[in-house]
Amino acid sequence: MPDTNRFVNKIMVIVGFLVSIIILAFTYFSFPSGVELFAQQQSTISIDRATVLPLVNAEGNQVKVVVNYSMGDGSYIGQRINAVMGIYDRVNGTLIKLTSFPNGFILNNTEGSIQMASTLTDPKIQNISTIVTLTNAEKSEKYSNDVRSDLDLRSILPTSLPVTIN
Repeated sequence: MPDTNRFVNKIMVIVGFLVSIIILAFTYFSFPSGVELFAQQQSTISIDRATVLPLVNAEGNQVKVVVNYSMGDGSYIGQRINAVMGIYDRVNGTLIKLTSFPNGFILNNTEGSIQMASTLTDPKIQNISTIVTLTNAEKSEKYSNDVRSDLDLRSILPTSLPVTIN
């Protein structure tokens, strides 16, 4: 009988340990990281509009995302910052393209909008997601939350309407 109690006690300790690990993992992955919270306190962005249109003079589609920003801290005025837009294949989640401003841009107001644009030339790409965030000029530190838009390239209208002759 004493061996059975010892075995049950060991099982209970192991189960308790595993439950503790699961609770800690859930808590860790459920809440934003300290970096994410700090970035969101600095500024917030939201999608104003996201479009994808066929190019007129070349093959491909241009993805445009306009984000509105509100900087929580006026100390960024006059500073060089950047914005990064990742374009992902919505079917398999792979990164298709990463776009940013080559040299960043000077922030002139605490509130405004920024337009990101990128060209996709692969006709096989059908469903994409864009994720945009504000960063420092070197793109090594996040200044805002991430915003996402989902676009379906199959729903693009033709660049010209068919002509009917009567």
